[in-house]
Amino acid sequence: MESRLEIENPDQNLMGSSTCEAELQELMEQIDIMVSNKKMDWERKMRALETRLDLRDQELANAQNCLDQKGQEVGLLRQKLDSLEKCNYVMTQNYEGQLQNLKSQKQAQSYQSQLNGKKQCLEDASLNNPEIARLTCEPDIGSDTVERDEFIIEKLKSAVSEIAISRNKLQDENQKLLQELKMYQRQCQA
Repeated sequence: MESRLEIENPDQNLMGSSTCEAELQELMEQIDIMVSNKKMDWERKMRALETRLDLRDQELANAQNCLDQKGQEVGLLRQKLDSLEKCNYVMTQNYEGQLQNLKSQKQAQSYQSQLNGKKQCLEDASLNNPEIARLTCEPDIGSDTVERDEFIIEKLKSAVSEIAISRNKLQDENQKLLQELKMYQRQCQA
C-alpha cells in the first residue's frame, strides 16, 4: 500500500523528504552551534584556570624566593653570632687574664709595700718606743693604686657586659628570623 501512495504522489514524497532534510539540516546546524558554544565556554574556562594556575605558580615561586632569602639571612646571622660568640669568648678570656694580672700585681705591690713598711717599722722600733713602732707599722695600702685598679676592673666588667648584651640582641634577632622562616615554610607547604 505504501508503494502505491508513493507512486501516486511522487511530489508529495519529494516534498516530505526535503522537509525532513531541511529539519535535519537545521538540527545539525543547531547541534554545531551548541557544540561550538560549549567548546568556546570550555576554552574560556580552561584559559581562566590556566591564568589562576600561573598566578599560583608565581605566588609559590615568590614565596620560595623569599624563603630562600630568609634562609640565607638566617645563615649569615648564625655565622655572625658564631663569630661574635668566639670574639666574646676570646675577649672574656683576655679580660679575665688581665684581671688576674692586675690582681696579682695589686697583691704583689701590697705585699711589697707591707714588707717594706714592716721592715722600716722594725728598724724604727728597735731605735724608738715599741708602742709607736706598732702604730706606725700598720699596713698602709696606697689608695691611688687601689682606685686605679678598681677603675680598670670596672671598665673590664663594663666591656664584658656590653659584649653579653650585644650577643643577646643577636640571638633575639636570629630567633625572630627563624620564626619568620618557619612561617614562610608553612605558607609554602599550604
